Amino acid sequence: MEILNGIGQMLLIGGLAMIVVFLAMMMDLVSGLRKARQRGEVRTSQALKRTITKFITYEGSMVVALGIDILIHLSQLIRLFGLDTIYNVPVIACLVGVFMLVVEFISIREKAEQKTRQQMSDAAVVLAALLQNDSIKDVLRTSMEQQAKDTGSEVHDG
Repeated sequence: MEILNGIGQMLLIGGLAMIVVFLAMMMDLVSGLRKARQRGEVRTSQALKRTITKFITYEGSMVVALGIDILIHLSQLIRLFGLDTIYNVPVIACLVGVFMLVVEFISIREKAEQKTRQQMSDAAVVLAALLQNDSIKDVLRTSMEQQAKDTGSEVHDG
């Protein structure tokens, strides 16, 4: 059957694309774990659970994209549109793979910066909430008054 010619090549290219996406995911995981260790953060199993979910999503998407490519190949749509030069190439799977690689690249580059910014933002929210609490204000005021007594200076209410 002539129509099945080229599917082996498509499966090979699609399989290689899946391997490359998997390697990028592993690099992102290693990068995230390394950066967490540098910041002294506790590494939990949550990161690994997210990686498993990401693996299922990414590789599942690659399988679906390759399935679309195979159906396009079997239906001869590529030839119908005069695109014979890409007849045995899993274009959809390759495009999906490129998109995922770009996402992983951005993730690796931004992970530490973004996490540090998020932590600082979280700390600012907690600090603002604490300063809204009157008992905290009283404790700070009492502490400042005691320090002023000890040093002989005045406390200005602000």
